[in-house]
Amino acid sequence: MNSVAYVWLIAACGIATYLTRLPGLWLGRVLRVRPRLKRGLDSIPVGVFAAMVVPSLVNGVAKGGHINIPFALAALVSAVVALWTKHPLWTMISGVVSIALLRLL
Repeated sequence: MNSVAYVWLIAACGIATYLTRLPGLWLGRVLRVRPRLKRGLDSIPVGVFAAMVVPSLVNGVAKGGHINIPFALAALVSAVVALWTKHPLWTMISGVVSIALLRLL
């Protein structure tokens, strides 16, 4: 990779980091979360979730141009649940359950 590609990569990572924090800030203002759940979610940064999900989605693309279909479908299910319920716990549960079920297929 040349130096221009590194600059674009760093810029893309910065934008991705910024965009992963915005929904959390917005949901924090909109949702009413119980104290116990809030303590649990506060102990896990949003960046950790992004660090787990994004590599699974783009790993195949980087290695040969193929999207990891089960991970993409699980991410889609999680996104729909997030938009529908607006609740982080249900979003995480739906992602874990959907990827587990898709791996069984």
